Amino acid sequence: MNLFQKWFYRWSFIDIPTLGLSAILLIYYLNSQPSGGAEAFVNSLVPNLATELFGVWLSVRIIESVLRLRQKRSRLRTQLIENMNYLITLIRSIAPHFEQQTIDHLTAELNWFEEMKDYRISGTSKETINLINEVTKLYSMAAKEALKINPLRDGINDLFLRNPEMLEDGHMKELHDVYRRQNYTRIIVRRIDSRILRYKEHIALSEPERPRLKEQEIIKKIEAYTEILKVYTAITLEAEAAVLEARSAVLNREFNF
Repeated sequence: MNLFQKWFYRWSFIDIPTLGLSAILLIYYLNSQPSGGAEAFVNSLVPNLATELFGVWLSVRIIESVLRLRQKRSRLRTQLIENMNYLITLIRSIAPHFEQQTIDHLTAELNWFEEMKDYRISGTSKETINLINEVTKLYSMAAKEALKINPLRDGINDLFLRNPEMLEDGHMKELHDVYRRQNYTRIIVRRIDSRILRYKEHIALSEPERPRLKEQEIIKKIEAYTEILKVYTAITLEAEAAVLEARSAVLNREFNF
């Protein structure tokens, strides 16, 4: 039934008139009796006209099929590019807050992208497919790294809340303030590293006035936090570059389609 509906909506307006008229003309030709010049002329004209109509019909069918295939592949190419653009949007929306909902959204989008990939990359070259596979691999890695951020950050925040006396130290207060300003992830990591180094230099030069176990604990946690941020940032930069390359390949290599 589905095949009949497809034929009816796509081809019936061409097939029925053309094939019907061709059949009528052929039947007329077969039933006609050659008698006189006029009838001979008509009889020679009818099969030629029927043949021409059939040729036109066949040409239209072939051309329409080619155009439909090109439109389908062009639509799939557009959808593939839109999917990759959306991945960039999602990965950029994760930092600096690293909300679980946003990370889950990226993971779900990657799963759906993987399910639909075989359908949407049909007809592409092996090189382009490898580029797209690299994109999904990098974004999956970024999502896994992003999941590590919040547990560490929660531990750091809890330490600061339970031990507010740490903020009496000017260097620790400076580190806390920089750590809390997470508006620009790629810049903030370098600033946190510099504040940690400054704090360590300050401790090395000063006499210990009180135990600094809590400060040491929070420094270790923040160092671990920045290491994950470094990995996450490196992956996301590489992932965005991979998207640009894959997107360029899909756009420019039209012979793949």
